[in-house]
Amino acid sequence: DALRHTYTQLQANTPGFKLRRAQSQMVAAVSRALGNSGGVAVVEAPTGVGKSLGYLTAGVPIALASKKTLVISTGTVALQGQLFERDIPNFLKATGIEATVALAKGRTRYLCTRNAAEVQGEGSQDGLFGDEPALFDRPIAPVEIDVAARLTEACLVVICDGDLDNAPEAITPNLRSAITTPASGCAGRRCAYAANCPVLRARTKVREAQIVVTNHALMLSALSLGDVDAGQPLLAPPSDMLLVLDEGHHIGNVAIDQGAASLALDAMGRRSNRLQVLINAAYRAVDKDTIGNLHPSEAIELAARVSKLLKAFRDQVAMGWQPSDETLEPQWRAPEGRLPEAWMPAVHDLAEDTRALFNWFHAATSLVAKGKDGADAAREKLQRNLGMTSEMVQAMHELWSVWKREDADGAPPMARWITQDRDGDFILHGSPISAAQVLRKLMWDSVDSVVMTSATLTGGGGFQALAIDNGIPDDAEMIALSSPFDLHNQAELIVPPFPVPPDDRQRHPIEVANYLEKELDWDKGSMVLFTSRWKMEKVASLLPSRRRERVLVQGETAKQKMIDEHLRRTAAGEGSVLFGLNSFGEGLDLPGEACTTVVITQVPFAVPTDPQTATLGEWLERRGHNAFNLIAIPHALRTLTQFAGRLIRTSEDHGRVIILDSRLLTRRYGQRIIDALPPFKRVIG
Repeated sequence: DALRHTYTQLQANTPGFKLRRAQSQMVAAVSRALGNSGGVAVVEAPTGVGKSLGYLTAGVPIALASKKTLVISTGTVALQGQLFERDIPNFLKATGIEATVALAKGRTRYLCTRNAAEVQGEGSQDGLFGDEPALFDRPIAPVEIDVAARLTEACLVVICDGDLDNAPEAITPNLRSAITTPASGCAGRRCAYAANCPVLRARTKVREAQIVVTNHALMLSALSLGDVDAGQPLLAPPSDMLLVLDEGHHIGNVAIDQGAASLALDAMGRRSNRLQVLINAAYRAVDKDTIGNLHPSEAIELAARVSKLLKAFRDQVAMGWQPSDETLEPQWRAPEGRLPEAWMPAVHDLAEDTRALFNWFHAATSLVAKGKDGADAAREKLQRNLGMTSEMVQAMHELWSVWKREDADGAPPMARWITQDRDGDFILHGSPISAAQVLRKLMWDSVDSVVMTSATLTGGGGFQALAIDNGIPDDAEMIALSSPFDLHNQAELIVPPFPVPPDDRQRHPIEVANYLEKELDWDKGSMVLFTSRWKMEKVASLLPSRRRERVLVQGETAKQKMIDEHLRRTAAGEGSVLFGLNSFGEGLDLPGEACTTVVITQVPFAVPTDPQTATLGEWLERRGHNAFNLIAIPHALRTLTQFAGRLIRTSEDHGRVIILDSRLLTRRYGQRIIDALPPFKRVIG
């Protein structure tokens, strides 16, 4: 009854509301999932269905009735802001429901008033522990100090509430790292600046809210930490969480990133070698003979041994792998994730010693934090440096643990690889190749109930690939809703007989430029999507000047500034063409004349040299499967469907999607991809 009343109120009080069968079906599916502990629903809802209103109509009344927290997690910052600032307030106003709403972001999205004060020279005087080394950042420039001062003032008068995404000033990456604090460096309520701390204010709002809007990375991080941040729940206990994954097609990649680890050998060796002063300062601060069962000399010796082992392993890698000077991004990958046997003794030693070093820093940080209360700036600074170093050593240990771990029989292996940066440092990497295990552990087995939704989940072949990739429970309800638009009559899908395939590096950009010059309607709004920055910039350079002046190329200016200029031009009846990469192919809303043609320069297959993809492909092939069919095609279809979704945003829109990839006409998989794309009128060949 509450759901029906909510939906009725929404219809009555939302201007221009249109009753859509697909949206009603979504409300029902979301209700069944969130209304039952252990419920899971996977809903593919094309543009126009009204996903956010669908899951809010079901989720908000159920959350309020069950006294659970509705957590809405998004894949992009843009949607997170849209939900918090527009969609949810409009929903609550239309339905008359009263509920508290909070936005949950990571700590480094907020100003740390303590760090900002130190940047400005307050509280940074040398004290008892003022001799510990600065481990991380380059010096702050005078102009950055002025920005920090203005941000602090804006924060205190709640202009931006300390949220740096809404900051009235441009912030350099160096300044951001100096005026923010990760959890490891935060003194919490013990901090002298706690009363004006934007993070603590935001966390309090999140803990008290009935609806929380967050992002996939923070949500998974909260679950992996046991949902505790400085002793307080970060979002909500998993058993009291009703979770909606909007833009759910991103969750797998985010989960893989969550389980990944990396380590710069040279840089970490240098940092490990500089820990002696910090270790001595910790013993002086706590006035104890031992910390973590180690005497000072033993702790110093442990740090020195780690540094020595890192340097020795770097030499061992250099002997076995010598990257070509001609390779732009040198990479070595362990076949099927198996490292050379000769490396394993060093890997085991490093895993053990970094674990011991992390345990020591964790113990030292806790002991220093238990010291006397009050505005002891020196002690706070020591605690922060210990905490940040503890986080650094933990990241080191995670890499060696991933490299040491034996892959379970029958399960996908970890991907293990090495890259070399411009300075010649070797970067070691380890990563899961499937999100299934990570998501089962963190989400499916712990959260009360889950809804996953997106415009692109099936990849053209049903939900099987998605379910395998993400470990979705067998009893999940999975539905693909129909588009409410008349797509066959509103749009055309055109695949012309293009003269060269995309892998012809020299000729394909030339032919793309020629095609655009002749076939694009230059007096209207269009979008051209690329899979590589090099090809995008090459095509732009090949266009005649009279055409080039109408093109806005991603990267030449800020994204939002580009979009605003495109909208201004098209609203004024001028022609405008956006050249963009993947981030322009998703989430961009350009209705009406702003976008009447979408050109996709090639099918966006995953890069075959990507270490995770390559390792997974090897594992599948060895087990008798076709990796291309199981990985590449579903991925390409999901991305293509997102790209094509930029065209028809309302029931009044018309236009065409053009794919300049001759492989769709010549390869066996071509027809499968064409058939799986939205039901536009086909103009093939």
